[in-house]
Amino acid sequence: MLIQPDRLRKLLIVVFSVLFLVLAIQVRFDMLFVHVLDNGGTLVIQNLLPHALAIWVALGGLFAHYWVIVLLSIGLALFFKAINYQIAMWWFLITQFAVLLLTGVLSLILQVYWSNGLKIGPMMPDLLLVWWLQFLAVIVAIILPRVCQHQRTRVIITTVTVVIWLLILLARIKFADMPLSSGMGALFFGYFWWQLSEQQYRKRAQHWRSVLKIDTQI
Repeated sequence: MLIQPDRLRKLLIVVFSVLFLVLAIQVRFDMLFVHVLDNGGTLVIQNLLPHALAIWVALGGLFAHYWVIVLLSIGLALFFKAINYQIAMWWFLITQFAVLLLTGVLSLILQVYWSNGLKIGPMMPDLLLVWWLQFLAVIVAIILPRVCQHQRTRVIITTVTVVIWLLILLARIKFADMPLSSGMGALFFGYFWWQLSEQQYRKRAQHWRSVLKIDTQI
C-alpha cells in the first residue's frame, strides 16, 4: 500500500474538511451554485424519480425520523456496554451529542439571514443524516470486522449501508423538503467528523482505560 492507513485517514480528514468549507462558503454567500444544486435536486427527486426508485425512497423514509436514530443510537450504546466496550460506548454517545451542538452552531452561522426580521434557514449540515452516517460507520468500521471475517460479505454489507444512507438522503429531500446542499454538507462534514473522532478514539482508548482503571475492551 503506497499510503499508510494513518496517512490516508489524515488525508481524508483534510479533503472532506476542505470540501465542506467550500460548500459552506457557497451556502453562506447564497451563491448561484447552491440555487442550481438545491432547485435541480428538488425538481428531480420530488417529481422525476422512476416509480421503482420512488418505492425504495419511500422505504428510506421509514428511517428518516429523529426518534428512529435516537433509539438505535441508545440501543448501540447499550450493546457496547453489554459486550464490555464501555469506552466505545461513551465515545459514541459523546460524539453523537457533539454533532448535535456542532450542526446547530454551523447552521446558525451559515443559514441566518434577514428578511422582514431575523430568520434561520434549513439546517446545514443536516443533523439527522450526520447522525445516521456516524451510526452506520460504527457498524461497518468497528462491529462488522469483529463479527464477520469473510471479505466479500463485508463488502456487501458495507454497500448496503451506503445505499441505506442514500435512501434516507433522498427521502429527506422528497418528504421533508431538505435542500440537497444540506445533504451534501451532512456527507462532507459527517465523514470528516467520523474520521477525526475515530482517529481520536483509537489514539486515546488505551489511555482512558488506564486513567479510569476499568477492565474494558477497546
